[in-house]
Amino acid sequence: MKHLVLPLFLFLTAWMGSERILGQQPAIPLQGTFAFRDIGGYGAANGKRIKSGKLYRSALLADLTQEDLWILEAFKVSTIIDFRGPLEVNAYPDKVPEGARYIELAAGSEADTPDDWAAMAREMKTKTPEESDDGAETYYKNIAACGKRYKPMFETLLNTHKDSAVIFHCAGGKDRTGIAAALIEYVLGVSYENIHKDYLYSNVARKSYNEEIAQLLYLKYGVPIARARQYGLAKPQFIKACFNQINEQYGSVDKFLKKELDLNAEKMEQLRRLYLE
Repeated sequence: MKHLVLPLFLFLTAWMGSERILGQQPAIPLQGTFAFRDIGGYGAANGKRIKSGKLYRSALLADLTQEDLWILEAFKVSTIIDFRGPLEVNAYPDKVPEGARYIELAAGSEADTPDDWAAMAREMKTKTPEESDDGAETYYKNIAACGKRYKPMFETLLNTHKDSAVIFHCAGGKDRTGIAAALIEYVLGVSYENIHKDYLYSNVARKSYNEEIAQLLYLKYGVPIARARQYGLAKPQFIKACFNQINEQYGSVDKFLKKELDLNAEKMEQLRRLYLE
């Protein structure tokens, strides 16, 4: 890998000098995926902040280049958590850096299929943006599988070596991954305001990808471009719907964490020791 040392150094130097928003690390421009970013930097409990270089979120990792894999090795990625279902994984299996552990947490996604752009185009032609948003809110309110999906994620975070990093992802890096990031940030003591801002940052991290899909829907399937550009947007009411449902169903987020994710005060404090500075 020594022939990559200079390009990798230049890549990391450019990335570290990139613009940050509200303490958030910028999206990392890997060649073979999108929306890959570090959730480090946000203010958290007890005046601390989330450590950088420990927790990365992303879209699928099926098209990573060899250079991408070397970068992940340089980031000391030891574990990849994939929230996609078996149909999605079989169609587009992840590429995993050498020595990293791959974990599938498919609860709630057992029947999910890869994106069907023709079906998406039909929906956009027959439903208003508001109707599509209602459907998205319904998705975020469906927390039935959250325990089985995210409990093993937190168990993994509790048992990850302090000098290594974890990637968690789904297909598009926004919904299943967005809820995961929001729960991690909540446990680490990030404010609701910044949890929501981080969720909305997906619109920045996914900007090029969303526009690519909008052009596909417009040019190939005839969806009006303004409507096509509604594809894939993170909207504040989506993540709020998830937390509202948790509070309504369990009485509080803390009660949900304890009952469904087995996160008591001791484990939450351990997570803060591991991932805050």
